[in-house]
Amino acid sequence: MIRSHIVALLLASALAVPAAAQDFPQKTVTLVVWSGAGGALDTYGRKLAELLETQVGWSVKVDNRPGGSGAVGVSQIMTQPADGYNILVLTGTLTFGIAQGLIPFDLDDFRLLRAMQSEPSSLAVNADSPLTSTAGFVEAMADGGNLRVGGHAPGGFHQYMLYQMMQAGGFESGWIPHDASGKVTLALLGHHIDAAMMTPSTGLAQVKSGEVRLLGVSTEERTPFLPDVPTFREQGYDIEGAVWRGIAVRAGTPDDVVASIQSAIDAVTASDDWAKFQQDQFQDSPNWNEEEFTRRATDELARQTEFLKAAGYVQ
Repeated sequence: MIRSHIVALLLASALAVPAAAQDFPQKTVTLVVWSGAGGALDTYGRKLAELLETQVGWSVKVDNRPGGSGAVGVSQIMTQPADGYNILVLTGTLTFGIAQGLIPFDLDDFRLLRAMQSEPSSLAVNADSPLTSTAGFVEAMADGGNLRVGGHAPGGFHQYMLYQMMQAGGFESGWIPHDASGKVTLALLGHHIDAAMMTPSTGLAQVKSGEVRLLGVSTEERTPFLPDVPTFREQGYDIEGAVWRGIAVRAGTPDDVVASIQSAIDAVTASDDWAKFQQDQFQDSPNWNEEEFTRRATDELARQTEFLKAAGYVQ
């Protein structure tokens, strides 16, 4: 009788343990990629899914949810339980989307778990351009050079980098937006624009061949991928920033589940396969943890909101 009572108590205790506190995961984890198939974010998300399976033993599926500047993917996450089984694969455009009201959520609605990739902006010109430095570009603009400057998207990361350069260099500039990053390189090569702010990998083949010249990059230190390209800071302009890619879950996801996800990401980023992937994709590895990631995103949101107001994109 006593033995039966003890067994009953143990069973009751086991049933009382919340599901989140048990070993995670107990079922397939979905990576919700907020872009369509084939782009840089999708490539990252699918590699992450592959390595979570091979390096950690998870069962993972990828669910592409493009549209609404990320809002469709975010909404998919927000309609699911905050249990870690739906992980959002997102980019640094999150804060731009929130600032412009395109993503109807706040940073507090997320737990930003890890930034795993980052890529800077660069000031690029055609190889036959007379411009050979960032200072030369700034001087030409300040002297009323009226150079045609463009990049991907209106009111996005690269225009934001140009805005910072305008503040630092004391000049004004227009912006010619392109609806796809690949079109920016073509515009340079076709002399439809005189300079571009773009990720180096956007025109990597042309940079390597010498058809496109990079005058500076927005990294804190010289990137090993472009050892001969000086940073903007080296050239006297305090401009730094990167397009990050990473993962997030809904706010309210339990700490022990988050800890399990973080441990899995640690295993992925420690693998040789991940290192080779990053090298092949021309990506830096910021590896920001939740605290650092959240701090940076909060700061970015404040500064980007100021830029968007100044550029007339928001009131």
